[in-house]
Amino acid sequence: MWTTRGNAGKSMGVTKFLRLLPAAMLLAISAPAGASPDIELGRYLARECMTCHRTATATSTIPNIFGMASSHMTDVIRAYRDKKLENAVMQAIAERLKDDEIEALAAYFAMTTKP
Repeated sequence: MWTTRGNAGKSMGVTKFLRLLPAAMLLAISAPAGASPDIELGRYLARECMTCHRTATATSTIPNIFGMASSHMTDVIRAYRDKKLENAVMQAIAERLKDDEIEALAAYFAMTTKP
């Protein structure tokens, strides 16, 4: 009889293994907590950001967000969304974003250099 090895080195019969396989596959395809942000979604959403932030310089009031740490950018966008930071334009943009979209934007800009 063919067997696979379980957690403690015990043999697990093929029948039991195949019975547990659908549940394991379902867990594997479910969106786990801490899943990687969707970079392509970030790229898509970034088009609106580029309107203003592409022109950012060291002396402008618009910050350069290219290469910004994703954790910092996530915190800042959420603060605008929650009205903890003042800026009517950024508040209006951020209030439309869900957490996964904010994380996708932050991940995209963290790996992007200024065009």
